[in-house]
Amino acid sequence: MELANYLLTVATRHARAVDAHEEEMKELRLREKRSKSGRHNFSLTYDDETALLKGVISWVRGKPACLKKLSSPAIGSLAYIFQAKVADDPNIEGYEIVDKLVYDPEKTINYLNSLGELKEQGWIRLIDIPGKSFTEQPPFCWLQSYIELGDTFHKEMGASQQSSRSFISNDAYLDAAFLYLQAVIHDDTSIYHVNEPATDLATYQPEDWFRRIVMAVQCSTCSLPAAGTIEKYSLSVLQHLTLVGLLGTRDGDIQYDFTDPANVSKLFAQGRVCRKQMEEHLFGEKSPLMRNRLLESNHGSFGETVQLTQLGIKSLLGKQCGKITAKEQKRRVKKNTLFDFEEPKVKKDSVQLPVSAMEAIQSLIFSESREGRVIRKSWQLSLPAACGSPTGSTVLLYGPPGTGKTLTAQYLASELSLPLLKIDAARVLSCWVGESEQNVRRIFDDYSMLQKELGIAPVLLLNEADQLLGARDAGSNSVDRMNNNMQNLFLEGLERFSGILVATTNRRDLLDEAFSRRFTYKLELSAPDRNLRIELWKSHLPLQRLAEDVDIGQLADHSLSGGEISLVIERAVRLLSYRGITTIDHKTLMDIAREELASRMKRNGPSGKIGFGAVNS
Repeated sequence: MELANYLLTVATRHARAVDAHEEEMKELRLREKRSKSGRHNFSLTYDDETALLKGVISWVRGKPACLKKLSSPAIGSLAYIFQAKVADDPNIEGYEIVDKLVYDPEKTINYLNSLGELKEQGWIRLIDIPGKSFTEQPPFCWLQSYIELGDTFHKEMGASQQSSRSFISNDAYLDAAFLYLQAVIHDDTSIYHVNEPATDLATYQPEDWFRRIVMAVQCSTCSLPAAGTIEKYSLSVLQHLTLVGLLGTRDGDIQYDFTDPANVSKLFAQGRVCRKQMEEHLFGEKSPLMRNRLLESNHGSFGETVQLTQLGIKSLLGKQCGKITAKEQKRRVKKNTLFDFEEPKVKKDSVQLPVSAMEAIQSLIFSESREGRVIRKSWQLSLPAACGSPTGSTVLLYGPPGTGKTLTAQYLASELSLPLLKIDAARVLSCWVGESEQNVRRIFDDYSMLQKELGIAPVLLLNEADQLLGARDAGSNSVDRMNNNMQNLFLEGLERFSGILVATTNRRDLLDEAFSRRFTYKLELSAPDRNLRIELWKSHLPLQRLAEDVDIGQLADHSLSGGEISLVIERAVRLLSYRGITTIDHKTLMDIAREELASRMKRNGPSGKIGFGAVNS
């Protein structure tokens, strides 16, 4: 208790001394202001800060011998860190400590270096904040790092102090485990690695920090399902941490890919032999993680991955593992994948397509229904083995802008009562070498993961597909090689795809011919003819608010697409609302329709044709 009392006294006395010093400075400034000179010479300089802190430290008696090698800034920093921990602030950050000691911003570096001094001697650990990345190098990156008390501190405090804190909930335990894994991930000293092939991985215990977590579990009185997995399933500590790491990866609490067995073995072991042993210990046939089906292996298109089963999730979360809400699912998908998550509600009347295209969409909807899948399977059994149809449904929708390609995908998801996963080409393409190809792999791996997690096959919408599925060439520069690699990865992914994919493009002529047989359906959504435009106007207009002079036939004479018709009506509603008019008149609609048509003519030339050149089907 000598160390604890000393540090708390230093922090308290320093805070009081600062307050007293500031009051003195205010009084001196007030006197100076009243003087004839009007000069303001009194401010808290760095020398004052140093003298103030040194004075407090020298005034507090009973300085423990273990602190004699530390500088005054380091002792001051450690005092405030310990005070924060006693006040039950588990996530104290570097800037909070520096802010208590620094009054001259130019001298911040001195106290940042004191954090480095404490880190070097094992008094503290500095951990990157999960979900954030910083480009600054030490010591400035420590301003936004979590601070944990280190092994030297706990050694000096004594073992009895280590077990004094307990967990108040299962989430608190998981947060502590996530924080420990973050330290392992960002470790640059290899102290966490197993590097001896003779090490018994089943009984291996990490260094002191994780042992303190175990001690806190023993002192806890609340239910901790996550901690209980070690005894319940006879897991080693390393297997337990892998299970927790997969949960952190899934929910975005840990920025590390625990789904890759090679990544995990590299995290916990050093050296080829040790890593091989580690991978077998964690993911081999004899591993309790696999035998108890807490994890499952997925031999995907791009290698083996592992993920938590529903049993694995339930074992960690306990009763919290129920059916998650659509809002929570949307948050998880957006945070952990490249997709946007939607649950569209589009009615059939809202979709106006050419007869042949609508019939094809209806046949697709039927084939993916329960009855349709049974009938399709019976057909497959009667076909030659080499000619069976693919298990998934892939659709290419092509045509001019505004013809309803995205709306058709939303309608498809609505009719099948499935969520829609949207991804745009811009989220896949990257300027960094290899990252675009990695994102392509993620599309199929993330879809497969969600397919298993949700127990259904969502509709995957790939917008602007021509940017990703463009024609390959024999170019030798890095961009051409990247594009060719992406095409090959997409071809392989589509070959094994088992869900529902809709790709859209305005330029089918730009797509590589190799993709033609990968799409079960290739549907052209051409510019609507006059009869279809009449139906589009009727489906978009608020018929109960039309003025008597509105002539839908005359409006349909303008060769607008469905998307453009929707924009015309939107503009009309806004304009009439501004004018305080409650009905839509013919002149307003005609004027805005002509403006929209004129705008398109400026884009596409005097012919005013929708979209681009003729497209071969």
